[in-house]
Amino acid sequence: MKRLLGWSALFAVLAALIVLPWLMLDDTPAAEPPAQFRRTDLAWIKSLFEKHDPRGQTPDVVQSIQLDEADLDRLLNYAVELRRVSGISAELTPGLATLTATLTVPPLYPSGWNPFGRYLNITAEVAEVPGGVRIQSLQLGSLPLPGALADWTARLAHRWLLRDKTYAALADAFTGVSFDENQATLDYRWRPELLTRIERKSAELLIAPEDQARMLAYAARLDALLKLHPRGSTVPLVSVTGPLFTYAALQTGNDAREENRAALTALAAYLGGISLPKLLEGDSHSIRRAPRVLLAIHGRRDFAEHFVISAALAANGGSRLANAIGLIKEEEDADRGSGFSFTDLANDRAGVKLGTRATGDDAARVRQLLASARSDADLLPDFRDQPEFMPQTEFDRRFGPVGSARYQQMIERIDARLAAHPLVQ
Repeated sequence: MKRLLGWSALFAVLAALIVLPWLMLDDTPAAEPPAQFRRTDLAWIKSLFEKHDPRGQTPDVVQSIQLDEADLDRLLNYAVELRRVSGISAELTPGLATLTATLTVPPLYPSGWNPFGRYLNITAEVAEVPGGVRIQSLQLGSLPLPGALADWTARLAHRWLLRDKTYAALADAFTGVSFDENQATLDYRWRPELLTRIERKSAELLIAPEDQARMLAYAARLDALLKLHPRGSTVPLVSVTGPLFTYAALQTGNDAREENRAALTALAAYLGGISLPKLLEGDSHSIRRAPRVLLAIHGRRDFAEHFVISAALAANGGSRLANAIGLIKEEEDADRGSGFSFTDLANDRAGVKLGTRATGDDAARVRQLLASARSDADLLPDFRDQPEFMPQTEFDRRFGPVGSARYQQMIERIDARLAAHPLVQ
C-alpha cells in the first residue's frame, strides 16, 4: 500500500511538472512588445518627472499624479525599455485596473524551441479598496489562481518587505490610489530624505556587490589622481583617463568589459556630481558633491560631460536609450536653453560608441587605447567646427525638423568622422 501511495505521489508530481507549464505558457504574447522607443516618449517621461520632481514638492503635503491608459502604458513601456520585459499594458475601468505583462521564456533547446510555449502571460486584476488596493484575480497563461490566494500572498510579501526601511518609507508616502474610466490617480506625501533612500536602494538592487566594489575602487583611484591638481582647476580629461585605464589593465584575470564599465561609471558619476562612496557606502542625507577639479576635452568642460556620461549610459543601459537622451537634451536647449548644438550631439554619439565598444568584444583593445591616450585627439575628434548654440528658429531654418534630409546629412558627417577614429570607430 505504501509503495502504491509512493508511486501515486510520484506520478502526481510528474503530471504537475508537465501540465502546469503547458497551462501557464503560451505561443503568443498577451502584451505586445512596445514599438520602437522614440525621443518623444522620452521627452514626455522626462517632463512628467520634472512636473512631479520631489525636490520641488512641499514636504508632508499630499500631491496627486493622474495618468490615462495611454500615459500609463507609456510609462510602463519605459520600464520595459530598461528592464527588458517583453511587453506590458494596463486597462483602467472604475475601481479596477487590469494589468497584463508578458515575459519571454528561455528556450529548452538550442534551436529556440520550447514545447510548452514561448511566453508567460500574466494578467492581474487590481481592485480599488478603502485604504489601498487588493488583487481580485490572477492568471498565469491559461491557469487561473484564486484571487484570495493571490491577494493573501501579496499582503504577506508586503508585510515582509516592510522590514526594509526604504520600502516602508515608500509605503508610508503613498496615501491612496484610485481607478476611473481610462484614468488612474496616485496620491502621495513627499518627504525630502526619501529621494536619497530610493537612490541608495536602487543602487543596492541594480548593482551586484562585486560591481559595487569595482566601482568604488575606480572612484578611489580617480580621487587620488585628481588630488594631484589644485582644487578648482580645469585639467584635460585625457590626463585622468590614461592612468585610470592603465590601472584597469593591471586588473589581470578580470573581465575587461566589466572593468571598463566600472571605470566609465565612476568617471561619469564624478562628472555628474555624484559621490559613489556616499551612494554605495554612506548614510548621509545627500549623495551629491561638487567636483574638486573640472575636466575638459578640446578645451570644453561640456564636451567632457557629454562624452563620458553618454559612454557610461551606453555601457550600462544600451546605446539606443543613450542616443535618445542626448538628442532630447539638444532639442530642449534649442527650445529654451543654450541652443541646439551639433557639437554636443557629436560628443554624445562618440560617447555612445565608446561605451558600446568598451563593453563588447573589443573591450580589451579599447582599454589599451584609453590607457595609451596622450592627447584630446586620441579620445575623440574635435567637433568645435560644428554648428552650435542655435535657437529653435535658426535650427529650423538651417536644418528643418529633426530627421529631415539636411539634419540627417549632418549626422552622417559626424558618424563618418567617428568611423575614422581608432577609439570609437
